[in-house]
Amino acid sequence: MKRGFYLSPLVFTIFLVTGPSFAPLRTPAQNTGPKDQAKAAAGSTFEGEIMDNDCAQMGSHTMTMTATSLSTPDLCTTYCLRFKKTPGKLVLYNAATKTIYQLDNQQEASFFKARKVKVIGTYDQATKTIHVTDINSVSPS
Repeated sequence: MKRGFYLSPLVFTIFLVTGPSFAPLRTPAQNTGPKDQAKAAAGSTFEGEIMDNDCAQMGSHTMTMTATSLSTPDLCTTYCLRFKKTPGKLVLYNAATKTIYQLDNQQEASFFKARKVKVIGTYDQATKTIHVTDINSVSPS
């Protein structure tokens, strides 16, 4: 007899929806000091969406959201990072160029999951990883 924990899809969705949100937005006023100007000079700027590596490889959250009946990209990313058999990692996905960048600072990226962002950092071509210096939300146009 198997023992384990089963979480029904309905309970899982309620848990994700009612759980605490850890995605504060930074305002431009918070990022205008000398430290932030020094950070900007320390690397290149990359734009895209912070998402899990599985959905980034597919180019969108659509397939996973449909299969799991999740309603938002944020819930999809949380599901892919925590509840899949092999948990994913956060990446930066640029839909325009269909490029996936690995991110070395998963904790910083977790605050911006499923959001359009600008990442400042240095790119390591060999590992295809951005060594993150700073991440800022991009306001929708």
